[in-house]
Amino acid sequence: MKILLIYFLLLLSITALAHTTYVSTAAEINGTSWNPGDTIVMTDGTWLDQTISLKADGTESAPIILTAETAGNVILTGNSTLAFSGSYLVVQGLYFIDGTPSGSAVISFRTSSSNQANNCRVTNCAIKNYNPSKNTTDNKWVSLYGENNQVDHCSFENKNNSGTLLVVWLESGKQPNHIIKDNYFGYRKSNLDSNGSELNGQEIIRIGDSSHSMQTANVSVTGNFFDHCDGEIEIISNKSCGNYYSNNIFFECNGMLTLRHGNDCIVEGNYFFGNGVSGSGGVRIIGENHTVYNNYFENLSGNNYRSAICLVRGKENSALNEYYQVKNALVAFNTIVNCTQAFSVNYNSSSSLTLPPIGTTIAHNHVYNETSVSKIAVLLHRDNEDAMDVTWNNNLINKGAIYNLEYADSQIVRDIDPGMQLAGTTPEMFEPAQQTALVDFATTEYEEITTDIRGRERDSLKLPGASQTKGTVTRQIPQKDAVGALFFTSSTGINKFERLGQFKAYTLKNQLITETTFAGNLVVFDLYGRKVLTKEISQGVSNHTVVLNGIYLVGLISQSGEKTFKKVVFQNY
Repeated sequence: MKILLIYFLLLLSITALAHTTYVSTAAEINGTSWNPGDTIVMTDGTWLDQTISLKADGTESAPIILTAETAGNVILTGNSTLAFSGSYLVVQGLYFIDGTPSGSAVISFRTSSSNQANNCRVTNCAIKNYNPSKNTTDNKWVSLYGENNQVDHCSFENKNNSGTLLVVWLESGKQPNHIIKDNYFGYRKSNLDSNGSELNGQEIIRIGDSSHSMQTANVSVTGNFFDHCDGEIEIISNKSCGNYYSNNIFFECNGMLTLRHGNDCIVEGNYFFGNGVSGSGGVRIIGENHTVYNNYFENLSGNNYRSAICLVRGKENSALNEYYQVKNALVAFNTIVNCTQAFSVNYNSSSSLTLPPIGTTIAHNHVYNETSVSKIAVLLHRDNEDAMDVTWNNNLINKGAIYNLEYADSQIVRDIDPGMQLAGTTPEMFEPAQQTALVDFATTEYEEITTDIRGRERDSLKLPGASQTKGTVTRQIPQKDAVGALFFTSSTGINKFERLGQFKAYTLKNQLITETTFAGNLVVFDLYGRKVLTKEISQGVSNHTVVLNGIYLVGLISQSGEKTFKKVVFQNY
């Protein structure tokens, strides 16, 4: 009883000390001592050339919050940057736009090499067009240090200078355990050398580096939308161990998710839609004990390194920054649709790389091509073929050439019509129909794989490919308008994911007008992610009386569970 009383009194004391402070300059943030539970409100307006350096310690139950007065209306520009260190800090609602920073990071999870951030979060923030005056200047937009930090629901668009957009930095003896989720990454174009080749170091995300690549990072990258990210071949560059990549979407990107260094990573349930874009690829595998399953690849134009799934040859006695041999990889239950090259196995362009994949299994994948013209289902490169140890098992391929691989009927099944059809998702993906012939090739193997790409349970009979035909969809495909900062609207390119002919939402005085060709549940969220309205609506045009002011996210959830969202500005007349 006495312990509970002391705890209660401690909570009261923390609450009494907490206060809300409005600030209008970086100096007011930097020069103040902050207590657990404090809220620092940056006033709306333009913050020019402000160097924010926040050093403070909150607690799990009473974090210190640095927030915009109105999300999206605190505009940081010029050479403005934000660095913070300490523990349990939350940064939200800030908008870095049209700046010209120097080589330092725009947002840094440390204030110095010895003062890092732990258990901190950046959410509902955006960086756009924030580039040095020279595109050869290397800087990062986000530098993650410390442990147990999170970047979520943020938007990043139009980085056009050298340097990785978001980097997870590692140091010996620390396991970061960061979370990167539900963010929008859009429209990065390549800087080229004098020969017209992509310059190195233009990744969107890099986790680790060569010197720390054998260190476990345990970073989770989930639910993110990568939109026209063309910096270089490595959209994501994995350079550490034990990371998890799930339910991300890569849309018309000239590049791929690359397991460049490190071991023991999982790539599951991701979507790669190339739409024929030059250089669009899927997953490139290097190193040991990687698992790649339940992924969906469609209309990728890349080959060799940039095929849908590429297993690379390794180098004998490889240095940390070279190519380790592929060992003990599992590539299973992936769906590959209309891709120029589905599998490129044992590939590398250098004669110094001589070690083929070993201990590796490619099983229960489904390659589906609507035509066999210019489609390569499997390309096995013969260099040191005798030393190769790759097991093929129950892979279904309806059309497409197979080169250099002699196979039995149990390894690759040809010429079966799988009965694939469009699933009615956004974007549209192919899935097997209820009466699919894939049922005849179902398996009981891999008990640890319990769901499919969309979260449906895989019972005792798992279909080849990423999708089951039965069960409840519990995981949605990331939507461009439902990720990133709530106040941010991409102004670049065409949003091909809006259901323009199926759902519209706009305001007229105090009326929310919806137009839809399908019934479902209308939902409205505020900028803090709180649901402020939910109701059933039917097909057609509907008027809804609302008393709201500001920017809100209006969504429609169909009866089949698919979601589509619009950002709508309300004005209460």
